[in-house]
Amino acid sequence: MAPSKTPQPPYSKDERVLCFHMEMLYEAKILDVQPTESGDGWSYKIHYKGWKSSWDDWVPQDRIRKLNDENKDLAQQLLAQYKQLQSGKAAKQPKKGGRPGGSDLSSARGSEERTAAGTTTQNNRNPRRARDFDLETCGVLVARRHRKSRASGEGERGPGTTHNKESHNSDF
Repeated sequence: MAPSKTPQPPYSKDERVLCFHMEMLYEAKILDVQPTESGDGWSYKIHYKGWKSSWDDWVPQDRIRKLNDENKDLAQQLLAQYKQLQSGKAAKQPKKGGRPGGSDLSSARGSEERTAAGTTTQNNRNPRRARDFDLETCGVLVARRHRKSRASGEGERGPGTTHNKESHNSDF
Protein backbone atom coordinates (compact mmCIF):
# COMPACT_ATOMS: atom_id res chain seq x y z
CA MET A 1 0.00 0.00 0.00
CA ALA A 2 1.42 3.38 -1.00
CA PRO A 3 1.72 6.12 1.59
CA SER A 4 -0.97 8.74 1.23
CA LYS A 5 0.23 12.11 0.17
CA THR A 6 -0.76 14.90 2.49
CA PRO A 7 -1.55 18.08 0.64
CA GLN A 8 1.07 20.81 0.95
CA PRO A 9 0.05 24.16 2.40
CA PRO A 10 -0.38 26.92 -0.20
CA TYR A 11 2.01 29.20 1.73
CA SER A 12 5.32 28.15 3.26
CA LYS A 13 7.35 29.18 6.28
CA ASP A 14 9.39 32.42 5.81
CA GLU A 15 7.27 33.42 2.80
CA ARG A 16 6.35 37.09 2.50
CA VAL A 17 2.60 37.59 2.10
CA LEU A 18 -0.18 40.11 2.61
CA CYS A 19 -2.45 39.41 5.57
CA PHE A 20 -5.81 40.88 6.53
CA HIS A 21 -6.14 42.45 9.95
CA MET A 22 -9.67 43.79 10.28
CA GLU A 23 -10.40 45.41 6.89
CA MET A 24 -6.78 46.28 6.07
CA LEU A 25 -4.11 44.27 4.27
CA TYR A 26 -0.64 44.37 5.81
CA GLU A 27 2.64 42.98 4.58
CA ALA A 28 3.62 40.01 6.71
CA LYS A 29 5.97 37.05 6.99
CA ILE A 30 4.89 33.51 7.80
CA LEU A 31 6.69 32.24 10.91
CA ASP A 32 5.05 28.82 11.25
CA VAL A 33 2.50 26.58 9.53
CA GLN A 34 0.16 24.04 11.15
CA PRO A 35 -2.85 22.07 9.95
CA THR A 36 -6.14 23.18 11.50
CA GLU A 37 -7.73 21.06 14.20
CA SER A 38 -10.41 19.90 11.79
CA GLY A 39 -7.74 18.94 9.25
CA ASP A 40 -9.41 20.73 6.37
CA GLY A 41 -7.02 23.69 6.09
CA TRP A 42 -3.98 25.43 7.47
CA SER A 43 -3.20 27.95 10.21
CA TYR A 44 -0.29 30.33 9.84
CA LYS A 45 1.62 32.21 12.49
CA ILE A 46 2.42 35.53 10.88
CA HIS A 47 4.49 38.58 11.79
CA TYR A 48 3.25 41.94 10.49
CA LYS A 49 6.14 43.88 8.95
CA GLY A 50 7.01 46.98 10.99
CA TRP A 51 5.00 45.88 14.03
CA LYS A 52 6.18 44.50 17.37
CA SER A 53 6.21 40.75 17.82
CA SER A 54 3.35 41.15 20.31
CA TRP A 55 1.13 41.59 17.22
CA ASP A 56 2.19 38.19 15.80
CA ASP A 57 -0.91 36.09 15.35
CA TRP A 58 -2.21 32.71 14.24
CA VAL A 59 -4.53 33.30 11.29
CA PRO A 60 -6.58 31.02 9.04
CA GLN A 61 -5.61 30.55 5.43
CA ASP A 62 -8.44 32.75 4.12
CA ARG A 63 -6.88 35.90 5.65
CA ILE A 64 -3.65 35.53 3.64
CA ARG A 65 -2.96 36.69 0.09
CA LYS A 66 0.07 36.21 -2.15
CA LEU A 67 2.45 39.16 -2.26
CA ASN A 68 1.99 40.25 -5.87
CA ASP A 69 1.22 43.48 -7.69
CA GLU A 70 -2.52 42.82 -7.87
CA ASN A 71 -2.82 42.29 -4.10
CA LYS A 72 -0.51 45.25 -3.38
CA ASP A 73 -2.92 47.42 -5.39
CA LEU A 74 -5.82 46.01 -3.35
CA ALA A 75 -3.96 46.93 -0.14
CA GLN A 76 -3.43 50.49 -1.42
CA GLN A 77 -7.13 50.80 -2.33
CA LEU A 78 -8.19 49.62 1.13
CA LEU A 79 -5.82 52.10 2.74
CA ALA A 80 -7.19 54.96 0.62
CA GLN A 81 -10.77 54.01 1.52
CA TYR A 82 -9.86 53.86 5.21
CA LYS A 83 -8.24 57.31 5.11
CA GLN A 84 -11.25 58.74 3.28
CA LEU A 85 -13.63 57.33 5.90
CA GLN A 86 -11.48 58.68 8.72
CA SER A 87 -11.32 62.18 7.24
CA GLY A 88 -15.10 62.14 6.74
CA LYS A 89 -15.70 61.13 10.35
CA ALA A 90 -13.35 63.81 11.65
CA ALA A 91 -15.20 66.51 9.71
CA LYS A 92 -18.61 65.38 11.01
CA GLN A 93 -17.67 64.96 14.68
CA PRO A 94 -17.90 68.06 16.91
CA LYS A 95 -14.90 69.11 18.93
CA LYS A 96 -14.46 67.45 22.31
CA GLY A 97 -16.20 69.36 25.02
CA GLY A 98 -18.12 71.41 22.47
CA ARG A 99 -21.70 72.34 23.15
CA PRO A 100 -24.54 71.70 20.73
CA GLY A 101 -25.36 74.70 18.59
CA GLY A 102 -21.78 75.90 18.45
CA SER A 103 -21.78 77.62 21.86
CA ASP A 104 -18.46 76.96 23.50
CA LEU A 105 -17.26 78.50 26.73
CA SER A 106 -13.61 77.85 26.00
CA SER A 107 -10.63 79.87 27.11
CA ALA A 108 -10.52 81.58 23.71
CA ARG A 109 -13.43 83.74 24.81
CA GLY A 110 -12.97 86.65 27.16
CA SER A 111 -13.51 86.24 30.88
CA GLU A 112 -16.43 88.67 30.73
CA GLU A 113 -18.33 86.32 28.46
CA ARG A 114 -17.60 83.30 30.62
CA THR A 115 -18.72 84.98 33.83
CA ALA A 116 -21.73 86.56 32.16
CA ALA A 117 -23.12 83.10 31.53
CA GLY A 118 -22.64 82.06 35.18
CA THR A 119 -24.71 82.84 38.25
CA THR A 120 -24.21 85.88 40.44
CA THR A 121 -24.82 86.54 44.13
CA GLN A 122 -26.85 89.32 45.72
CA ASN A 123 -23.95 91.79 45.55
CA ASN A 124 -23.49 91.16 41.79
CA ARG A 125 -20.36 89.03 42.15
CA ASN A 126 -19.93 85.59 40.75
CA PRO A 127 -19.78 82.90 43.47
CA ARG A 128 -16.00 82.55 43.46
CA ARG A 129 -15.42 86.29 43.76
CA ALA A 130 -18.06 86.46 46.49
CA ARG A 131 -16.13 83.90 48.54
CA ASP A 132 -12.94 85.90 48.08
CA PHE A 133 -14.76 89.06 49.14
CA ASP A 134 -16.16 87.33 52.23
CA LEU A 135 -12.68 86.16 53.19
CA GLU A 136 -11.28 89.65 52.69
CA THR A 137 -13.96 91.25 54.90
CA CYS A 138 -13.51 88.53 57.50
CA GLY A 139 -9.77 89.20 57.52
CA VAL A 140 -10.36 92.94 57.94
CA LEU A 141 -12.61 92.32 60.94
CA VAL A 142 -10.02 90.06 62.57
CA ALA A 143 -7.30 92.64 62.01
CA ARG A 144 -9.51 95.37 63.54
CA ARG A 145 -10.22 93.27 66.63
CA HIS A 146 -6.51 92.51 67.00
CA ARG A 147 -5.56 96.19 66.83
CA LYS A 148 -8.35 97.11 69.21
CA SER A 149 -7.29 94.48 71.77
CA ARG A 150 -3.65 95.63 71.66
CA ALA A 151 -4.69 99.24 72.12
CA SER A 152 -6.72 98.35 75.24
CA GLY A 153 -3.81 96.39 76.74
CA GLU A 154 -5.47 93.02 76.63
CA GLY A 155 -2.52 91.45 74.81
CA GLU A 156 -2.47 88.39 72.67
CA ARG A 157 -3.64 85.98 75.37
CA GLY A 158 -7.07 87.51 75.73
CA PRO A 159 -8.74 89.85 78.24
CA GLY A 160 -7.49 89.94 81.82
CA THR A 161 -4.14 88.26 81.15
CA THR A 162 -0.75 89.83 81.38
CA HIS A 163 2.41 88.60 79.85
CA ASN A 164 5.65 89.19 81.62
CA LYS A 165 8.70 87.03 81.91
CA GLU A 166 8.62 86.75 85.71
CA SER A 167 5.17 85.17 85.85
CA HIS A 168 5.92 82.77 83.04
CA ASN A 169 7.05 79.36 84.31
CA SER A 170 9.20 77.65 81.73
CA ASP A 171 9.73 74.48 83.85
CA PHE A 172 6.71 72.39 83.02
